[in-house]
Amino acid sequence: MRVLPILAAVAMIAVAPLAHGQSLKPDEVLSTIAARVISEPNPVLGADGRVHLAYELLVVNPSKLIVTLEQVEAVDADGRSLWSLEGEGLAAMTASYADTGSRLPPGGSAIVFMDVSFAAGEPLPADVSARITTNRMAAGADGKPTPLPEDSPLAATSSFTGARTALGKPAVVVAPPLKGKGWIAVNGCCDAITSHRGAVIPVNGALRVPERFAIDWIKLDDGGRVFTGDAAKLESYAYYGVPIYSAADGVVVNLYDEADEQVPGKDAKGITAENVGGNMLVVDIGGGAYAFYAHLQRGSLKVKLGDRVETGQVIGLLGNTGNSTAPHLHFHVMDGPSPLDANGLPFVFTRFSSSGTLEPGSDDAIENGQAARIGKALAGDHVNQLPLNDEVVDFE
Repeated sequence: MRVLPILAAVAMIAVAPLAHGQSLKPDEVLSTIAARVISEPNPVLGADGRVHLAYELLVVNPSKLIVTLEQVEAVDADGRSLWSLEGEGLAAMTASYADTGSRLPPGGSAIVFMDVSFAAGEPLPADVSARITTNRMAAGADGKPTPLPEDSPLAATSSFTGARTALGKPAVVVAPPLKGKGWIAVNGCCDAITSHRGAVIPVNGALRVPERFAIDWIKLDDGGRVFTGDAAKLESYAYYGVPIYSAADGVVVNLYDEADEQVPGKDAKGITAENVGGNMLVVDIGGGAYAFYAHLQRGSLKVKLGDRVETGQVIGLLGNTGNSTAPHLHFHVMDGPSPLDANGLPFVFTRFSSSGTLEPGSDDAIENGQAARIGKALAGDHVNQLPLNDEVVDFE
């Protein structure tokens, strides 16, 4: 006699309330998908004057149904909606491992990149949850979606609340690691899936997001250009070789200094997990936070393992080593000494000013040696704030 397991039989039972232990309570939903937060969000005050909670929601479809994410909300303990995405906006902030956007095929998974923000001074909730609304369809013999059978115990539309997470510690305050005017915060946080924000990697079976708040710093010259002359020559970049300064007091706990310079404008060569960050330094700055400086010039590191460094001390020179296509400093703060086996932590700079933010399409212009077009968004003086994506920043 074939015995049908209880969970396999779920699709065959009626939805009428039963007096047995297997029946659902009012707040229990057969959600079809599972969701969890990769790591707790840490609040950070951005240059837009808003406090951001930037974190990731892993969504997995362990069923044989096709599930489409219709809406994802962040809600507080009372169910009040704090932030919401749907339609094209949700699709733009969702990365599907099956490359199917916000539609999850059977066995599919995706990450929704959350950017919940609050006005400065607004009370923050103690924790946040996700309220997810989905549409469910059956998978036909050809794998294409088809409506659920009329006698299905599951409704086509489902909404549930889960993936609760407490808030972590606030952002780390550090000094700028660079000096001068015209630095662009490339691939910065928070409202788009950049190469940093989208870098979710598995290490030892756990998902890590080390570059969640990372910034690639490149510099405009007085003419608003990143380079003049031959883009493939390092000397065409006026900021190549400028000093890198320690952003905080701390102890050097990790370093690498064996990578040669890459050719600007060309795909990086010889990249391995060991040298992906090029010549780099990791400094333990206390409180479970580690500052990471990457892509430095070979032989330019001014410190060794175990050395204590002070804020403002020169620790190396800006280079173009590792996975790099143009001279820049990659800087971020993380919760461990390994640049890969860690989660990114937010940071704020003690002080900087901004002339604005790159206008749409300006990225292509500066890659072609043209002057950057800078809009006025985020312009002004900033204290204890995080520069946001494509902001043009001046450091004292």
